[in-house]
Amino acid sequence: MEKFLRDIGLKQNQHVMIHAAYRKIRREFPGLNIEDFLRIIQDIITPEGSVILATFSYCFAKVNEPSKIYNPDETPSKVGAVSEVFRKMPEVIRTASATHSFALWGRASGEIQPDNAPESPLGEGSVLEWLSRQQDAFILMLGTDFLSLSFCHYLETMAPVPWHDTFPWAYLGIRPAGVSIKGEQELHEVPGCSKSFVNFENYLLNRKIIHPFRYHSLFGYFIHVGLLLEHGLSFFRSRPLELLCPKNQCSACDSRRQNKIKK
Repeated sequence: MEKFLRDIGLKQNQHVMIHAAYRKIRREFPGLNIEDFLRIIQDIITPEGSVILATFSYCFAKVNEPSKIYNPDETPSKVGAVSEVFRKMPEVIRTASATHSFALWGRASGEIQPDNAPESPLGEGSVLEWLSRQQDAFILMLGTDFLSLSFCHYLETMAPVPWHDTFPWAYLGIRPAGVSIKGEQELHEVPGCSKSFVNFENYLLNRKIIHPFRYHSLFGYFIHVGLLLEHGLSFFRSRPLELLCPKNQCSACDSRRQNKIKK
């Protein structure tokens, strides 16, 4: 695994956000547990760099029933086993966002405060904004595609897309507010559906702007964040409708499409 990661470009002092499907990793690296996988990455990057994983828990305020209360020390991550293991590892801090928290190790954990909980969960003031400002920042995707790429939500707020401030989840009986042990926090620019981010992925692939790697059946990307910013802002501004699911297939996207029509 260490040789494989070094071969795809992982180096000392980089700031790396990871999206990983452990089931697919284990298929090619049998016997490698999640904690050892993460420690290999930490050893390569060193504490002068950063390891970042999303640990979203989606503790929104509910309309007609009690809300789940976010506690950064106890609330499980809902975005995969790798993130759940990482948040419990030594020297890892977890941010205070009730809906869209992150686990941080290395330099990021010293520069981003544990109480980080911006009103725009993945926009201004977020961990993703910090990542976008680092010179040597990358996204590592192992066994995942752009459906998992949280950085696209940051691009939505920076473009901004026409519906960036439209709350898309009201039909689920929740409000644009997070609930944590510190109380309730009103939110704006709440991330919506990510299924159509694969259209942005295909755009980059077709133009050979990004290049996937393969290790037998394991597929992924190692992408410089600056490249995603450059091409993402252009794509999101010029082709925003391609970021929504087809009409009548997704209530969240339909609400945002309707908002664009009104505007």
